[in-house]
Amino acid sequence: MDYRLISGDTHIDMTYCPGDLWSSRAPAKWKSLAPHVQEQDDGLHWFMEGRDLGMWNGIGPVFMKYQAGAFARFDDMRRHGFDWDHRPGARPRPTTPELRLADLDRDGVDAEIVYGCLLLDDYIADLERRAWAMQVYNDWAADFARRSDPRRVFPLAMIPNTDPQLAAAEVRRCARMGLRGGDLPFKNMPFPLYHHEWYPVWEAAAECQFPISFHSTGFTGMQAPRTLHIRWSDNDPKYPTEYRVARGALFQNDGMEVLSSILVSGACQKYPAFRFVLAEAGVTWIPYVLDRLDATYYDRGHKHLNFPSPPSDYFRRQGYTTFQQDRHLAPFLSVIGEDNVIWASDYPHADSVWPESRQSISRSLLGLSDDVKRKITCTNVAGLYAISS
Repeated sequence: MDYRLISGDTHIDMTYCPGDLWSSRAPAKWKSLAPHVQEQDDGLHWFMEGRDLGMWNGIGPVFMKYQAGAFARFDDMRRHGFDWDHRPGARPRPTTPELRLADLDRDGVDAEIVYGCLLLDDYIADLERRAWAMQVYNDWAADFARRSDPRRVFPLAMIPNTDPQLAAAEVRRCARMGLRGGDLPFKNMPFPLYHHEWYPVWEAAAECQFPISFHSTGFTGMQAPRTLHIRWSDNDPKYPTEYRVARGALFQNDGMEVLSSILVSGACQKYPAFRFVLAEAGVTWIPYVLDRLDATYYDRGHKHLNFPSPPSDYFRRQGYTTFQQDRHLAPFLSVIGEDNVIWASDYPHADSVWPESRQSISRSLLGLSDDVKRKITCTNVAGLYAISS
């Protein structure tokens, strides 16, 4: 296949998954706790551990109903034929093979890297059930790729963030199944990413040539009204628009923690074949963090960590970041590395540029050479995930 445009980050959210995906596979002891769908007055809802999460076939990655005017991007998507039907028998576009392929075609995208079920680690507190739920998704995702088009749809595994040895075993299992990489949720972990306890995962990833992604799921430092427990998908009831805009603007900043933690952990030095991806993290903040990281490393970490090279060198050797749109990208590319940046459509989320990806690319990559544009929109991601004609 002649690849010209590959998206490095699209999605299959839990809201779009088959309603019996987990409940039909759950052991008896978990039948009532596993994610499942029940019909309510306004359509099908997802339930888990006795909680109503919201709509089946809702707005991803959460479970909201579509509301005209709430998100301009969803309004545009609806005008282009995307819909969110919560009734039994509806066919969610992201998980119906022929509809997903039709949406790729409409956007002029040849292939995609697909992330699955963001925030699942938020919804399942029990570590054993969480790891099981991720493994069930991985089996289904591998089959979904085969039923869609394995030359175009490349799902990533969900790597359990509950135990490093279990995560390493799942990396190897998913690599044997033919999945090309995995997403490791970096929140709700038993210990931080800079701990060496995670080395078995980086070792397995390097051994299997299985890139590990860390997908942004929202900035957690944003203050909310102290009397409320507010998730990123919720609103401040007094200032809902202000909260949503400020939260959205800071959404990708959680990539800063991942980048710093991975680079100071020694993972890249110890495992030169290990590759990592900051997914939906953006680009133009990275030079500042790399500069700051190098400075603090030499000020307070060099004698103890004793890396042969400054931390920023390891990012350029082994790290990648994805973006949807960034009008200021070009001037920073020489600092970040033209081989380290991957374009993505983010279908079908609110930050998505679907189905106008090519127009968005033209704006973001204005002034770059054709060779550099091709790297960012095709060959970087193809090389990372061993996608070839």
